[in-house]
Amino acid sequence: MKTDPTIAVVATFDSKAEEHFFLKNAIEQYGINALTINVGTKGPSPSPVILDLFEVIQEKGSINFESRDKTIAAMIVAARQKIRQLYKDSKINGIISAGGGTGTHICTRIMHELPLGAPKVMVSTVASRDMGQTVGTKDITMIHSVVDLLGINSISGMILDKAAAGICAMVQSK
Repeated sequence: MKTDPTIAVVATFDSKAEEHFFLKNAIEQYGINALTINVGTKGPSPSPVILDLFEVIQEKGSINFESRDKTIAAMIVAARQKIRQLYKDSKINGIISAGGGTGTHICTRIMHELPLGAPKVMVSTVASRDMGQTVGTKDITMIHSVVDLLGINSISGMILDKAAAGICAMVQSK
């Protein structure tokens, strides 16, 4: 049984909810399903998402507010496991995110879990730098946000819409 394609919108919703709900809505306007997943490490998503991994790692006792690095590492482990399972179960066909330095680090580490050919798009404020270590040998499409991701404006909205259009085309390609 073939299911409609679904794109995971994996994000630090605790700090970038507006940008990621914009991505979710754009993806849905292109006729593709979107699955929102919070991987923020400061708190639960301020708006409802389909899966809030902050709450999952909090329940497991993996959050260590004394050590930001340990909390980020715990989030990456939990999210990679979840993304691997969602992809294996054919519940997602690709992944997209947007963020600054920390969001890019978290979300590209999660993207590494998907195999070659599975669409992976990262809109990032740091994409103009050398991304060799971030992308590694994976086929992650990096899109420079051009402006800081602090809400939606004429530039960020255009960039995020193009990223949504791109990943929608990727998941529909044969």
